[in-house]
Amino acid sequence: MRRILPYILILFITLSLNLKAQNVQVFADTDSTEYIVGDYIHYTLELKYPKGVKVTVPAVKDSIKNLEFIKEEPTIKQESGSEVYELHKYIFSKYDSSAVTIPSYNIAYSTDGTNVKYVKVNPVNIVVKTIEVDPQADIQDVKKPIRIPLDWVAILIIALIVLIILLAAFFGYRYYKKKHAPLEQKKVKVTILPYQKALVQLHELEDKKLWQQGKIKSYHSEITGIIRDYFEDRFHFDALEMTTPEIIDNLKSRSVKLEVVGKAEEFLNNADMVKFAKFQPMPTVNEEMMKEAYFIVDNTKNKAAESELAKLKEAENAE
Repeated sequence: MRRILPYILILFITLSLNLKAQNVQVFADTDSTEYIVGDYIHYTLELKYPKGVKVTVPAVKDSIKNLEFIKEEPTIKQESGSEVYELHKYIFSKYDSSAVTIPSYNIAYSTDGTNVKYVKVNPVNIVVKTIEVDPQADIQDVKKPIRIPLDWVAILIIALIVLIILLAAFFGYRYYKKKHAPLEQKKVKVTILPYQKALVQLHELEDKKLWQQGKIKSYHSEITGIIRDYFEDRFHFDALEMTTPEIIDNLKSRSVKLEVVGKAEEFLNNADMVKFAKFQPMPTVNEEMMKEAYFIVDNTKNKAAESELAKLKEAENAE
């Protein structure tokens, strides 16, 4: 019995370590399964593991040799309760057509700092195609241009009709202007400012109650779309086409307050987690997203433009 006891103890320890390994979850995916030669292939790696576990992600560009590495985007990391979420995003490309299997590779982790274990990332299958070309397009017979005989009488009649219409429109417009000139009033065109447009859209989104109905992804997509559109109108850069780090860099270059920049980065990172990592936020996170959106708009609105708009409205009311 004493000889068997050490083996039983070793078996128990091994089973315990395997159960802990199951808590380290990894998932790799791409934004599509079919691409055209030269397209950007957006590859994401999602990790979920308990706090206290040390995870080491290898250099993915060295692990994936059958695609051309373009760049690695900043890692998004969040903690929720006792768990940690990580989202790694990479951009690859391929310049010839073929079916491609993005290979599996190992990710090292440790629960005690010394005993290193590995979890395997799932492979991803994609297809890269070329643009279809019609092989007959270059060997078609060349046809002579069709000559249409000119009917000068018809052309003259059409030109005369067009001239009469233009003259009638011109004199009709002059008559209308002359007759109604005393009644016309000077109108001041008042435009809606970017922050006013954003606030209206945020109120409308609140009324939809999307996340309360379980439409979490739609809610986060719409609220970030409103803020990205507001950044385009307010600061004049292509926020709808930019990644989160690029937007943050643009805000910093425009001397936006650091507190607002920090809120914007947290706001956009939360939305990225929902979109790319299939992260299910708690209700408090959804409510905080709306508060942050209002905070960003209220603290970046153009006060000079708001003052000018008030003057225009006063001028319009005075008339």
